[in-house]
Amino acid sequence: MSIIKKFFGKKEEIPLQTSVEFNELPDWIETESSQIFSELRSHIRQKYDEIYKILEDIGESRDQLIDAKFGEKVFVKMAKAGASNRDNVVKNLNIIIERISVPEDTDHAVASEFYTNAKSILSNSLENAIRSQQYVKLLFPEEYKGVLFDLKHLDAVLDELNLPIKDIKDKLEAYERLPGEIEMINQTRQQIEYKNNRIPELEKKHESLKNDLPGLESKLKELEKSNEFIKAQELEKQVITCEEQILGIDSNIRELFAPLSKALSRVEKQDKSGRHKLSSENRNILNLLIGDPVSVLKIDIAPFLTDLKTRVEDGSLGLKQQKMNKTLEQIDRLMGTDILPSLKARRESVVFELAGVQEELDFLSVYKEKTRIEGLISGSTDMVGSVMQKLESERKDLDSLKADVEELKADLDSNLNIIFKKDFEIAY
Repeated sequence: MSIIKKFFGKKEEIPLQTSVEFNELPDWIETESSQIFSELRSHIRQKYDEIYKILEDIGESRDQLIDAKFGEKVFVKMAKAGASNRDNVVKNLNIIIERISVPEDTDHAVASEFYTNAKSILSNSLENAIRSQQYVKLLFPEEYKGVLFDLKHLDAVLDELNLPIKDIKDKLEAYERLPGEIEMINQTRQQIEYKNNRIPELEKKHESLKNDLPGLESKLKELEKSNEFIKAQELEKQVITCEEQILGIDSNIRELFAPLSKALSRVEKQDKSGRHKLSSENRNILNLLIGDPVSVLKIDIAPFLTDLKTRVEDGSLGLKQQKMNKTLEQIDRLMGTDILPSLKARRESVVFELAGVQEELDFLSVYKEKTRIEGLISGSTDMVGSVMQKLESERKDLDSLKADVEELKADLDSNLNIIFKKDFEIAY
């Protein structure tokens, strides 16, 4: 028990205050722990030597048992049973001698494992020979006493080996946790240092991006007030006006051919059925009039309208009288007036005007510059938001790491106190 007293002492002592630089802590722990655990290693070595000697003694007691002679009064049948049981006892003693191998390493973990294995071997061997021991005890009492003494001695010394290891289990477990805790604190402190450097960088970047935005917005406003931009807006209005005029003219053209839709549909059906085949030219005009009447302004449709009028008049299209009259009236209007040429000329004029305005608008670079600045504003706004998200995330991570490192420090202090029985002031 003396080694346990050396570790813990008999009286409760007031823990001493110890100040250690964190960077020097591993070396300090190694020095201090070597002084503490050297006594445990010495104890383990001493018990190893005793166990080794006991195993030799068991071997000698085994040999004496093997050489023991039966008494003269022992019956042949009893002698035969005694020999068989002696062999079983010897067999299990050999198992103990051969399988309990004393290690060289005096580390407490190795010693603890050795103790567990040795106790298991000893217990199993004795259990396997428990009935045989009764015969041996009866037939070879002196030799049996020697074997029994050695086995009890081995059991007792194994317990002596493990006693201080068991009694300072908490201290040993705390000691084994120290390297991992120190490493975790180092890693966490490095992460904190990284965050402490990273956050000002993000703050600077965020501030820079925010400062750039007013300049870009001001530049956009100045651009929108410039003569070039005002001119571009006026040209845009002209473009819209021209496009609206073209749409109006196209609508008028479609309305001119709308009264012919019934007749044109009948002509299409008769052409497809083969009842009245059209020439390729007239079929092309028919398709244009049905699909996009505006496009017929580029071609001469008078022959087609003449043929259409003839077919309406001869009744081959099967139109009712009222529909026939309206259709003929519209054909005469298209053929007998300048309404189509007038719309064509007017449309061409507006299209020409639109092309000129569009060309002048395209020549101006102000819209491209506006688009560029708007892109910069949009990009900067997105970047400001993105950097702010990263900044908030880094700040949260930093707070979490600081809490983690304080918890790790508390665990380290607690384990150091368990081992060295001192209050520690670690300079981080």
